[in-house]
Amino acid sequence: MGPITNAIYPKPCWALNSAVAGQQLSATTTAAVQFSSLNDITTLVVLDIQVANVYCTFDGTTPSSSRGHILYATQSYTWSRATAAAAKFIGTTATATIWGSEFQV
Repeated sequence: MGPITNAIYPKPCWALNSAVAGQQLSATTTAAVQFSSLNDITTLVVLDIQVANVYCTFDGTTPSSSRGHILYATQSYTWSRATAAAAKFIGTTATATIWGSEFQV
């Protein structure tokens, strides 16, 4: 039996015969940002925090130094679609870049 490469999960999302583009967010220290609409077939979002740390909330509130989790620059996370859609980010002391890629299982 030959290798089964199609069974390796997760797989990048494809919709209408093209890959779903990644999303880049710029989280300033003054305004919270979120991922724009995620594809309906997305089940996981892989994201990493670049340049600076961010505060993050998942309950609809705006993150701040007194509200939310600190996510550290250079760290990567794998979240469910619902978690990624709910997440709001704001830079802690400088503008941070957040890159997200959509996957399906």
